Amino acid sequence: MRTLVTGGAGFIGSHLCERLLERGDEVIVYDDLSSGSLDNLAAIRDRITLIEGDVLDLRAHAEAFAGVKRVFHLAALISGHDSLYEPEAYERVNVVGLLRLIEVVRGLDDARVVFASSSTVYGNAGDPIKRETQQAAPLSIYALTKYMGEHTLALYRELYGFDWVALRLFNVYGPRQSPDHPYANVTCKFAHAAATGGGVKLYGDGEQSRDFVHVDDVVTALLTVSDGSRERVYNVGTGEDTSIRRLLEAVKGLAEHDLPVEQHDPWPNDIRQIRADVSRLEDEFGFRPRVSVEEGLAGTVEWFRSRGG
Repeated sequence: MRTLVTGGAGFIGSHLCERLLERGDEVIVYDDLSSGSLDNLAAIRDRITLIEGDVLDLRAHAEAFAGVKRVFHLAALISGHDSLYEPEAYERVNVVGLLRLIEVVRGLDDARVVFASSSTVYGNAGDPIKRETQQAAPLSIYALTKYMGEHTLALYRELYGFDWVALRLFNVYGPRQSPDHPYANVTCKFAHAAATGGGVKLYGDGEQSRDFVHVDDVVTALLTVSDGSRERVYNVGTGEDTSIRRLLEAVKGLAEHDLPVEQHDPWPNDIRQIRADVSRLEDEFGFRPRVSVEEGLAGTVEWFRSRGG
């Protein structure tokens, strides 16, 4: 199958490309390399077609996408904090960029789009267990652009029969995530510190909890929904939440040195608890995450350690 991955040089995208090649797909990566890296694709560089370009310029490369049947749209600006100060940039890349992609895909024959949305569309309100049927309440421009993306795809389906599915990703972590990246979560930062001899920052009492899902499970979910679904939006998490303090204790056990902890006041308006209800994905596809937090942390620490941090 001929497949396009926008943002394919990024953390999640590069793992996805490897799995696509394993199943025999012909893979085209489209990335502007603003946050992705060619290093992420080093092992497969000679087996993919790489097009370097801005997501707003997708139409200029339309001929290169002829015959594509699956499109994984991961390209985006992804910092909730930064989006509050750069709303126009987030609108251009995340909303107009998606429209550019749709215009290209509409010219293809029976292509299906898998859109990387975000659990941030839920906001802070209501039950900490997030279900796809809950009312969205975005609290950042980034989250709003993801929610707009879902509705844009839904509108095009109604108007033109456009084929799409969206995955609301929870806290994704694993090898290749940069600890300096704006979206790197505490799991990545803790694992990096454990591997390199650095310290960590703890905000508040550490009892805040999140649904941390390993990148391998996220890629499995992306592939699982790419060939058909009854619903259009799915949560991707583990169905369990893990406290920051539990993560800290786990990485202390993986570190080969004392792990200094720098205590800070809680973040303003920090979410106390959040986890995904993953029953829709499990009921429809039999999908269950396979990587435990402990296993995922150990693998991430070892990845940082093998690269000297």
